[in-house]
Amino acid sequence: MTTDTRIAPASALLPIPLRRRLFGLGSVFGKTVRDSRRAVILVGVVLGLTLLAVSKAIVTEFDTLASRQEMANLVRAVPPIMQGLAGKPVNVETLGGYIQYKYGTFFPLVVSLWSILALSGTLASEARRGSLEFVATAPLARAKIALEKLFGHIVGLTVAMVFIWASIAISGSAFATLPGDEISIGAAAGYAIWLGLLALVAGAVAFAVAPFLGRGAAAGIAGALVFAGFILNGYQNAIPALAPFANLTWFGWTTNHIPLSGLYDWPSVGLVAIVAVVLCTIGVVAFVRRDIGATNAVPTPSLPHALVGLRGPVGRATGEILPTALAWGIGLAIYGLVIAGSGRSFVEELGNSPDFAHLLGTVFPGIDIGTVGGFLQLLYIEFGFILAGLAAATLVANWASDETSGRLELLLASPLARARWVVAGGLGILLGIVVIIGLAAVGIAIGAMITGGDVVTPVLGTLALGLYAIALAGIGVAVGGLIGTGAAGAAVAILTVLIWFVDIIVPAFGLPDVVHDLALTAHYGLPMLGQWDPVGIVASLVLGIGGVALGAWGFSRRDLRS
Repeated sequence: MTTDTRIAPASALLPIPLRRRLFGLGSVFGKTVRDSRRAVILVGVVLGLTLLAVSKAIVTEFDTLASRQEMANLVRAVPPIMQGLAGKPVNVETLGGYIQYKYGTFFPLVVSLWSILALSGTLASEARRGSLEFVATAPLARAKIALEKLFGHIVGLTVAMVFIWASIAISGSAFATLPGDEISIGAAAGYAIWLGLLALVAGAVAFAVAPFLGRGAAAGIAGALVFAGFILNGYQNAIPALAPFANLTWFGWTTNHIPLSGLYDWPSVGLVAIVAVVLCTIGVVAFVRRDIGATNAVPTPSLPHALVGLRGPVGRATGEILPTALAWGIGLAIYGLVIAGSGRSFVEELGNSPDFAHLLGTVFPGIDIGTVGGFLQLLYIEFGFILAGLAAATLVANWASDETSGRLELLLASPLARARWVVAGGLGILLGIVVIIGLAAVGIAIGAMITGGDVVTPVLGTLALGLYAIALAGIGVAVGGLIGTGAAGAAVAILTVLIWFVDIIVPAFGLPDVVHDLALTAHYGLPMLGQWDPVGIVASLVLGIGGVALGAWGFSRRDLRS
């Protein structure tokens, strides 16, 4: 008796139905779409609901032509130095114009972060953990693998933009109460296309750099370009010397594309699309021509032995996290330097606008806006909480990569207890947060000294960002220990967005204060003015320490996961 061991030709294999391909069976594209479904829901639905909520709040709060005109006059009276993080005040008396001015310029940061994380790791992460070699051995050309990964993300990004487009179109139709409030489908599409392309070009930078330098460096470079472009473009009117640098970024190119206000600059949007295509092409070609997983290290000074794992698990965890912490710390320091250094100009401008000063005193009671501390409380802390949460997410994801990359099996083969690995990682994350906040405090101190105001109080106020990051990091470690480290970083990023969402939704719908109290950011007081709320301090420490303890307990009782 003999056995036929010949392999059936490809034509004899049963075709895989389209529905199963979309669930990741037999298609790299389908698997990529399936893996990104949660991010699509988070970005598209959450931002879409935010747009609906703020639109409803705007038309409810300003329901007459007179109130709209007063609002527009106040917006235009804002000193240029304070307009840096908002958009251009064009037709702000209309629903679409105000949305574009107040919220439209911030959304690219959120969507760009998702695109950067996705495209920096879509090939590099799989190459690092060794799973991409198995995909490459299948009858698939490497260019096809890269293109299907890329188009999978583009489809997910497009779906999220459709949610946002629909939310804007619905808002402009359902909530239009005054002349000019209507938002056309074309205007909504103009904003969604601009938003999607800005996110795509940011991700394309990471996609092009990752084959050469790896995921971490690619994400860091792309993220630095995004935040630098956002800040430079925002302050180029107040500080003309920044204009040449702002125009090197896609934020500067498209600064006159304000579709919800009725202004379009399609050539600049087309330029962004062309640059994105070029960068994506570079990423595909680099993946095809280079060895899988082969990257070059960015030249950096050698770390002390205690920080490269030669002095125990805490030293190793700190060494792994330190480069990411330094990148975030330098970014926050530069941002704090720019904001704090603008304090004197803000105070001088405010002195020339007594009506605006009175308005700010009414809207923000208890905040002395005539001081550097009050200025920082308004412009640094609120935005800084978002950055601190995202920084904590990246540190947690860095710690979690031990398990998701397969290195943890080798680490635990040594005399290293499971609980000790989690605690060491938690301490490493804590030290990373200390580095970030320390650098941020240096930037604040230098900026405060430039203005000649109080230095100690704003520097101590920066600790609020550290406490917030510690709390979210503790939650991330708890998720990693109890559920799986693959979800740890994403959980912290999602929680950061949800807390910000609560801060937006509560005032928009006039919900009770008890709902707003669910956000941890509501319990720190006014730290830049030296007014602290003990509840936030205690809650942050409990969440940080308790999260690490809970994560250690949970991890010691579950199997390793990939």
